[in-house]
Amino acid sequence: MAATPSEPSPSILRPTAAPSRLVRPTAICIGLLANLLYMLVLKAAFGYDLKTPAEFGQPTHSVLVGLVSASSVVPTLLGWALLALLERFVPRRATVVWTVLAVVTLIGSLPYNGAGVTVTDQLLLTQMHLIVGAAVIPTFIITSLRRS
Repeated sequence: MAATPSEPSPSILRPTAAPSRLVRPTAICIGLLANLLYMLVLKAAFGYDLKTPAEFGQPTHSVLVGLVSASSVVPTLLGWALLALLERFVPRRATVVWTVLAVVTLIGSLPYNGAGVTVTDQLLLTQMHLIVGAAVIPTFIITSLRRS
C-alpha cells in the first residue's frame, strides 16, 4: 500500500541523530572561542589582568589561556557524556534530568567566594561561566529534544 500525500514521511517525524554529532561539538567550540575572545578583549583592549579566587590553599593567580580552555571544554564534554548516557538509558526523561543537572552545576560553579579578588574579578569570571553555559545548555537541550 502506497503512502498518501497527507502522511508525513518517517524522516520528517523523527530526524536522525547526525545533526547532534555536528551541533554539539560546534556549541562547545563556540563557547570556548567566545571565552577566549572575551579574555583577549579584557587583556588587550582594556589591559585588565583577570584573577581567580584563592581556593584550597592556593593563592590567587592570573587567568591563563590553558585554564580558560580546560574550564570551558572539560565540563561540557562531561555534560555531553552524561546526556548521551541519559538518552540511552532513560530517553523520555533525559532532557529534563540533564537540564536540571546542567543548571545546578552552572550555578554551583559560579565564583561566590571572592578570597583575594575584587568584585570586578568575580563578575567577570561569572560572565565567563555564563558564556559557556549560554552556548552549550540550549544547544544540548534542542538536540536532545530532537532525538526523543
